[in-house]
Amino acid sequence: MMDVARLNKQKSQLWWTVTILMIMCMYWLSNVVLWVPWSHNPQLGILLMLTVNPLFWAAGIYICLASENRTGNLMKKALVVASLAVGISLISDYLFFAVYMGSKDVWHITTFYGYAWLAVLTFGEVLLLKKKLLTRQYAVTTRLLLILTLCLLFLLFFLFYYLM
Repeated sequence: MMDVARLNKQKSQLWWTVTILMIMCMYWLSNVVLWVPWSHNPQLGILLMLTVNPLFWAAGIYICLASENRTGNLMKKALVVASLAVGISLISDYLFFAVYMGSKDVWHITTFYGYAWLAVLTFGEVLLLKKKLLTRQYAVTTRLLLILTLCLLFLLFFLFYYLM
């Protein structure tokens, strides 16, 4: 009995870690996709921000929602994922744009629209894909954790190297 409880706790901790890393990867991937083209052509950056980035976020959020974590309630899971997505994005925006880049325009109205979009997207996926999310849960593995960690390191290295 104790081994099952410990195994469930480990799976839950792994889900939290993978979810946080997935959201961080989506955030930094969005910045790479946005900033690199934007620095050459602002219209291209805006176009990619409105077309490609939502697809990345939708896929990442879906993976978080479709991963096993022993939560029976999808709305509760969506609330956790949406809160993490908004919280990580808000903190990362502050640290990257306000502190590191020294930007004065971090808290533009479109930034808050972006935060709201993450919450709407998360709950929208639960409402639209509820049956699929309930019937098909993916196992969270240490391999996925390793892949996300490497992706995050690559994205951070690329972005900071590009900005130097």
